Order: sequence, then structure tokens, then C-alpha cells
Amino acid sequence: MQGVPQTGLSPAPNNLYLSQKSSPWKTIFSMLTSVLILFFFVQIFVLVVFGFVDGDMDGDLGPMDPILVIFSTLCSTPFLLIFLLLRKPKLAHIVRLEPSNQGSNAHYITPGTLIQSPTPTVLQHHLIHNTAPLEMPNVKQLWFIFIIGTIVSSVCMLPLLITGINSLSVLLYLIIALPAWIIGFSTPVFAWWSTSNEYFGLSTTRRQGEWMLVAGMLSTLPALLINSLISPIIINFFGLSISDEYSLGYGMILFLSAPIGEEISKALAVLFLARFIDSPKRGFQIGFAVGLGFALLENMIYILSSILAGEGAAITFIFTAVLRAIGSIPGHATWTAISGYAIGKYVISRRWHIRSLGIFDKSKSQRESQWILFDGKSGQPIISSKTEKKSALPKWLSAGQEKIVPITSNPIKAVMIAILLHSAWNGSLWLSSVLLQDYGVGIQLLANLTIIVVLIVILWALLRRLIPFAIAEDGYIQQ
Repeated sequence: MQGVPQTGLSPAPNNLYLSQKSSPWKTIFSMLTSVLILFFFVQIFVLVVFGFVDGDMDGDLGPMDPILVIFSTLCSTPFLLIFLLLRKPKLAHIVRLEPSNQGSNAHYITPGTLIQSPTPTVLQHHLIHNTAPLEMPNVKQLWFIFIIGTIVSSVCMLPLLITGINSLSVLLYLIIALPAWIIGFSTPVFAWWSTSNEYFGLSTTRRQGEWMLVAGMLSTLPALLINSLISPIIINFFGLSISDEYSLGYGMILFLSAPIGEEISKALAVLFLARFIDSPKRGFQIGFAVGLGFALLENMIYILSSILAGEGAAITFIFTAVLRAIGSIPGHATWTAISGYAIGKYVISRRWHIRSLGIFDKSKSQRESQWILFDGKSGQPIISSKTEKKSALPKWLSAGQEKIVPITSNPIKAVMIAILLHSAWNGSLWLSSVLLQDYGVGIQLLANLTIIVVLIVILWALLRRLIPFAIAEDGYIQQ
């Protein structure tokens, strides 16, 4: 290769397209891997902070526990490194040869790489982000898997309740426990994520979509520290107990600490993704996805607890899975979407100032590729990065233009509204349990179910009025 000049990298032209094979389930498997890694990282890393602030975990400051800090750091670091490795940007090295009489028959581009051509050519090569569109499985497919999966799982757990602990009931339980956990915590979240991707009418790359969900997962870390460390210390300082689930201190964790800590953490996650925001509508989409990411990691704990409920696992599992699928999960998404829309408004209005500071300026980042998505079986193109998506809201997601509820454009007000809605949800359930603590289990269960149904109906009515406002643009279509 001596005597052949090396050809350096050059910017990719605007008309360069990469072919991408359609693989809607690839994103699902990628996110499942990420959430499992982040679940263990978050749970372990919290212990690092506990070791610094409250080593004996009694709800008071001190003492420091160096052994807990060192051990938790060592255990959490591998999960962090694996996560960073998985989230490493995927780059594509594109080499192009064009015939030219002024060209050469040999091109040296990297050490050990020499490209030869039978005719004189000019070589250009580029390094670009290998982006692909955010593809999700069909919404109906995901809900079908969730419904069938929860029913089959509950049936397999039912022998524990009917016949008690024996070899057959334990065997069925062990076989179904892991699949039930994965289906229960993940498929409803992915179904709502697929819904937003299909009906919000925004072209989104897979990298953007995954970071939205990942940001929501990561926001559980500060929220968990606030709920399990900071708030208990403050509540204990004022002489209130959190050990009794009917006590005021315990209630304050639910209707005060959790809404404040979680909504602020999720709003900061949306702000972290400000480089993706190109409209208030995009802010709403990001907020919705961040809320789903938060719910995904949170759901893992609730579903796992329901499966480990002993002989009554069949009842607790299906009860928890279904109510969270149609209640808490879209609730988290809706509350953060309100904050996301306002943050989107703010980011767009202040974009010039942000760019003047050199922050979130996409011109400074690696150029992303244009893409064409094709069907793996037929080889025919399906969609490209230039294709304009049109919103087509079904009636179950839209109450109509005449019933829309405007969303504030003030981020602080939006976060406060999200906190109040979240607080009302948690507070209603806690207050009912306090008022009915002396009544029988049947009455308590009936009252809780009634309140949950009412809350879900209110949430659904609100969501159907917020979405049409947030995505109301020229591309909006009402089915």
C-alpha cells in the first residue's frame, strides 16, 4: 500500500439513504434487556447512597457504613458498564466509489484496508449514525399476549390456592412464574408505547424512542431515593411514623413524597431529552414515553410482589397486572405528558438561547442517516425517513375537538398539575384504606375496586381530551 494516499472521512451527502430491514420485535427485546439491567442497577445503587447517609436504614441521619458503600458499588458497577455498552451509538461506515477519469484504481482508507477497482474511481467514505425508525409490534398483538398470558399464568398458579402446596402445584408455579413476571410487567407498557408511536403521528427513530423509555427508567433512581431515604428522614424528624400503613407519615409518603419526587424526576428526564424536541407535540410524546419508562421499572416490583404472594398468587397477580395495565401505567404516561408538552413549548421558545450556550445543538452532533425501511420477505420498501406520518386518532383515544382540554405552556404549572393529579390518585386509595380499616376484608376490597374504577374512568376521560389538543396540527385526522 506504499505510495497510495489515504483518503480521509468526509461528510455524508444529504441524499444518502441506508436500507433497513423491518424488525418490529427487535425494539421489544432490546428494551427488555435494558430494563432488566437497570432494575438491578437501580436497586443496588440505592444502597450506595444509604451507606453514605443512613447506614443502619432506620430513617435517621447516620451512621455511615463504608462496607455497604463499597460492596454496593462493586455490585452495581457491572450492571452500569453493561448498560453503557448496550447504549453505545451504532455507527455505519459507508464507502462509495464513483467512476471518474481523474480517479484512481486503488484507494487506501484505513490501516490494512485497500480498495481496488478495474476502472478509475473517486472514493468517498463517511461515518454516520446507523439510525432506523422506531418500529413496534401491532397494538392488538401486544394486548393479546398480555390478556392470554395473564389468564394462562393465573390458571397455572390457581392450584396453589385450591389444593395448597404440593409437588404439582409448586411445579406449575415454578414453570410459569418467570414468564408471568415478564408478560405482566412489560407487555402493557409496550402496548401503550406502540399506541403512542402509531397514533401520535410523529416520525421517530429507534434511537430516540429507546432513549425516551430509558430516561424514564433512570428517573426511578432519584425518585426512589426521595421516597425511601430523604422523605422518611424528614418525616421522622417531625416525630411521625411511617411503619404503620394507616399512619399520617405513611400516607405522606404516598400522597406527598411520591407525587413530588416522581413527577419532578420524570420532568427532568424530559428536559434531558430536550435535544429531541422539535415541537410541543414532540414534548408530549417524550413525556408520555418517559412516563411509560418509569412505569416499566416500577411495574417490575409490583408484579414480582404479586407473584410472590404465596398461595393467593393467582388472584393477586391478575388483579395487580390488569389494574396497573389500564390504570397506573397510562396514569404515569399522562401526568408526564402534561409536563412534557409544557417543556416542549419552553424549549422551542428558548431554542436560540440554548444554542447560543452550545447546549442541545444538533449541528454539533454526528450526522444521522436517512433510511428506507423494507419488508424482509418481499424486499419491497415500506416507509422512508422522508415519509410524513399522519395522525389518525381512534375514538377511544379522542373525545373530539370540541371537548379538548388545553394544556398549560408553563412548565412549572404543568409539573404542579402532574403532581396534583398523581397525589389525588395515591391519596384517594390511601384515604379509603384508612377510613375502612375497621371494616371487613370484603367491604375494603369492594370499596378499593370501586375507587380504582372511578379513577380509571376519570383518567381515561382526561386522556381522551388531552391527546387531541397536544397533537392538533395540520396532520391531525379524526376517525
